[in-house]
Amino acid sequence: MGIINSRRKIFQANGIRSISVILLIGFALYGPPGCSDRGQAYPGAGESFPLPALAKIQRLGDQETGLNDKILLINFWATWCTPCRKEMPDLQKLSETLDREKFAVIGISVDEDSNLVREFLLEYGIRFANYRDGEQLLASQMLGIRAFPETFIVGPDGSILKRLSGERAWNESTFKALLNDRQAAATALVGGRVKG
Repeated sequence: MGIINSRRKIFQANGIRSISVILLIGFALYGPPGCSDRGQAYPGAGESFPLPALAKIQRLGDQETGLNDKILLINFWATWCTPCRKEMPDLQKLSETLDREKFAVIGISVDEDSNLVREFLLEYGIRFANYRDGEQLLASQMLGIRAFPETFIVGPDGSILKRLSGERAWNESTFKALLNDRQAAATALVGGRVKG
């Protein structure tokens, strides 16, 4: 009986160690589930963003955002994601400083509950256009997003200029730097400028 109990304790201790090692390796490789700043590869810069899919997901509020001939900052987020919540006020401020004839900020929440998203937007005074992709048709199936927040900067022709993973301190100078960082973005601007 003593031998069986000691073998059971050894097996249990080794099992816990094995699970701990597997979890540590998973966190090291992929970060915590849900929120991350690890790069996500496909589709990337130079490829088309599936803008027509916006018509297939729920638009929240009555903001009219003309998407034609604009550079778009499209941010995928969730109310349960701490880095997402932290950057939303910055995105709101950025949306207020940009020339609305040339730029638009768009949020796409992956929350399942639209009322929860609406409450969040109201509480934090987020007024830029927002959509809800609760089934992640766009986020996961079309864009392969595995963690949030994930931001796309999309040119007037619908091509992805930048794909950014993780939280950012969004402001006018950060946005200008991202645009100036790529020759394709400068070409896509066709003389457009950020106000200020």
